[in-house]
Amino acid sequence: MLKLLLSALLLIGVVYSCTTTVEPDATVPTVSYLKDIAPIIAANCAQPGCHGAERTEKFNLLSYSELSRLVTPNKPHNSELYNVIRLYEGGVMPPQPNDPLTDFQIAQIYVWILQGASDN
Repeated sequence: MLKLLLSALLLIGVVYSCTTTVEPDATVPTVSYLKDIAPIIAANCAQPGCHGAERTEKFNLLSYSELSRLVTPNKPHNSELYNVIRLYEGGVMPPQPNDPLTDFQIAQIYVWILQGASDN
């Protein structure tokens, strides 16, 4: 439990302390697209009327290939996905009435991109 808490704090620290691209730290656990990122996207972004599978939506984030178009591997600050969830001009993502992403979820996305945004 303590290791998980320390990892979470480290991930959050990476998000708030990094202003430039850095190499992934070996002490940070590998963030998995399938286990970590896809569930965040499915639960928060790929909702009907937002970025799900319906034809009327701007784009579908339910697939790795679609999501990867918004990512610059190893460069979170150059990635549209990260910039939108952190700097969205309309407020927070996802917009209300949904709950915004947590700092931990944002940190996971940041680290996943920093680690190369692999389809792992």
